[in-house]
Amino acid sequence: MKKLFTIFTFAALTLATSEINAQAWTKESKQISIGLGAADMWHFGTWDRSVYGYYGTAFAPITGQLSVQGEFGVHKYVGVGFNVGIGGRSHPRYAAVWSPGYVYGYGSEFNIPLGAIANFHFYQLIADKTGKGGKMHSDKLDIYAGLNLGTGVAIHPADGGYFSSTQVSALFWVGPQVGINYFFTPKIGVKGEFGYGKTFVNAGVVFNL
Repeated sequence: MKKLFTIFTFAALTLATSEINAQAWTKESKQISIGLGAADMWHFGTWDRSVYGYYGTAFAPITGQLSVQGEFGVHKYVGVGFNVGIGGRSHPRYAAVWSPGYVYGYGSEFNIPLGAIANFHFYQLIADKTGKGGKMHSDKLDIYAGLNLGTGVAIHPADGGYFSSTQVSALFWVGPQVGINYFFTPKIGVKGEFGYGKTFVNAGVVFNL
């Protein structure tokens, strides 16, 4: 009985220690997040000249986005992954600013972006180097910075005013992001990101797989 008690006590202490020393991000991490927010992606396309003349070939409207992001550990402090979503914007008919030969404005659109991400989880590095993981709550808190790159398609429906016919533009973006994850349980947390490109601002939930 005493031996069994000793084994049980050792196992409990080991489990407790592993929970205390656990990190919100590790090389083995596999995370999926779902978020709502806004993006600032470049659009490339040549518009209908029959109504407006030459509009231009590159513009970057802010659009609302529903996104799904996956990130997977490749190093103790580094993760890579993907981002995919749907989004768009609504623009009132004729709500454009005119000048001779040009019209300025973005019109309505529906878009589908697809891209790649890479993040450096520096909060975990700081916690490890200072030996203050418990005081810094690095088992629950994860702060990171990284880069995003992607492409996709945007469809601009005909509206009888701004677009005389349905137009299609290609998406492209590249930029930085900074983010924070906070885990209420080892499996579920909340997420917030700020940046440029795929994410102007985004908030949602994150799951550890």
